[in-house]
Amino acid sequence: MFQKSHLTAFDIFSITGALPVQGSLALRAWLHPRKKLFTFLNDQGEESDDVTYLDLWQRARGIADHLAARYPAGERIILFFPQGLDFIAAFLGCLMSGHIAVPSPLPSRRRVDRCVKMISDSDARCALAPTKVIDTAPLCFQDTLAADLDWIPIEDIPSASRLPGTSDCGRDEDPERIAFLQYTSGSTADPRGVMVTQRNITINLRLMRDSWELDADSNMVFWQPHHHDMGLIMGQLLPILLGNHSVLMGPNTVVRQPLVWLRAISDYRAAMAGGPNFIFDVAVERYVEEKMTGIDLSCWKVAPNGADVVRATTIDRFTNLFAKHGFRPETFVPCYGLAEATLVVSGGPTRRLPRRTSVDAEELRIRRRVLPPESAQQARELVGCGEPAYPFEIAIVEPETLNRLAAGKVGEIWLAGPSVTAGYWKNPAATERTFHARISGEAEKNYLRTGDLGFIHGTDLQLYICGRLKDMIVWDGRSLHPEDIEHSIIESAGILKNQSCAVFGYHDELQRQRIVSMIEIDRSLKRRPAEELRDLKNRIRLSVTEEHGVPLSEIVFIPPNSLRKTTSGKIQRGVMRQLFLSQEFEVLEP
Repeated sequence: MFQKSHLTAFDIFSITGALPVQGSLALRAWLHPRKKLFTFLNDQGEESDDVTYLDLWQRARGIADHLAARYPAGERIILFFPQGLDFIAAFLGCLMSGHIAVPSPLPSRRRVDRCVKMISDSDARCALAPTKVIDTAPLCFQDTLAADLDWIPIEDIPSASRLPGTSDCGRDEDPERIAFLQYTSGSTADPRGVMVTQRNITINLRLMRDSWELDADSNMVFWQPHHHDMGLIMGQLLPILLGNHSVLMGPNTVVRQPLVWLRAISDYRAAMAGGPNFIFDVAVERYVEEKMTGIDLSCWKVAPNGADVVRATTIDRFTNLFAKHGFRPETFVPCYGLAEATLVVSGGPTRRLPRRTSVDAEELRIRRRVLPPESAQQARELVGCGEPAYPFEIAIVEPETLNRLAAGKVGEIWLAGPSVTAGYWKNPAATERTFHARISGEAEKNYLRTGDLGFIHGTDLQLYICGRLKDMIVWDGRSLHPEDIEHSIIESAGILKNQSCAVFGYHDELQRQRIVSMIEIDRSLKRRPAEELRDLKNRIRLSVTEEHGVPLSEIVFIPPNSLRKTTSGKIQRGVMRQLFLSQEFEVLEP
């Protein structure tokens, strides 16, 4: 392959940045075969499994050989795996064999419809899964199009016995080949299969490595689901490019016990760990000082905060609380990205305090203009989600006229660059609308329409996110972001958990605009007297009217665990709206 003695650290840095991820794994397995790559922790934070670079390569190579003997290249292989290390071997095996991986959540009563749609849309004929999943999953798919899947137990596939060679580095790999289908979370529509190419993965991994100054010593701790783009690309593929040691755990472990996550960062001296904004709120809410004994977070250098609206209050609370445990405010790296751009679009620079700007809330809502507030009462503080990462070009566009907007104006975020993916699987109409947009009056250049609203600040070049275009509520000509109303509800109530509220609009039978808030209350609130809950509703109504100038038509309390969210923690307002209109939910009346 290469002469080991002739390879410098810079050579390895350059070579891996140009190779497909499976080629980087082959090179790493050859360079340091016995180095530990992944360690998986159970719910108690104890090591339950680990794998070296060579072990993972041989495991993936064995899967690739098995698939290549059974299916032609390009066949879609759906992956049903619980959290653990088998998934990444199966995913890499698909890449090595030229098949298209389709990561999926495990089928369950609530997810079976989504899984069936993914199987049907991708035309997958084969499913890779552990035996314990195969024993139960087919029952979920009875009387559906997914019932005829060819199930392959992962335990029945032996690892390859040979060592990686020059041909395994993937230098001849077609960079435009579809590597996998990343089905979108479905926060505003049915999931669509984003076609992610080999080139997309390589460029986005290199973008993260270079933007955040990561290397083989940048150990990581990640917990996001592996079928979500952040959990897969940032949590499981980026370590292979870097050559580091990464610790993985399940999302339920961290949401229930954020202390396990923080202790892992300390114990394994992780330089990078992060997640959506809500997980930092959860860590604050469940903080117990006596259980933090011995936890040192001074090793933490990069804390990506993305996949959700980044809140200044969250950053301040987390920083103030965990500063005594070594956490530094400049560790936070607010970022922005989406599956249609592979993953990360902006974030950083690192080792600097997150950028903020204070804007006039009314100007932002009514005229979509970014102006300094005239008073503290009118101020809204926004957090920058980083500078656009090379090689992305970002344009802010008026979504109705398609005109480019100047700095300081809010519009839809459009993207261009080699990390933008190839479109939606089997959906040319949606691909044309979303991936082939053109700015009015400019040269013929295609852009990706993100559906997100934001602006680039003229002074610090940061990208600021204001919300989702499809979630917007229009009231008397004003554009309202549901995230802002939800935030006001949580803050005013004082006893509600973060991410426990969905706000959306609809038109009643008389075509009047109505605004609804569905609030998930926990078991302790559920047991409180009815009068106390009525007072809570009154406080919420008053706060929303005072802060946003709109009335809440209805406030609905719903049981614990009934608020629908995506796997990355985003509230599915569209789903909640559908449930509300069809009356398919349980109401807790005070």
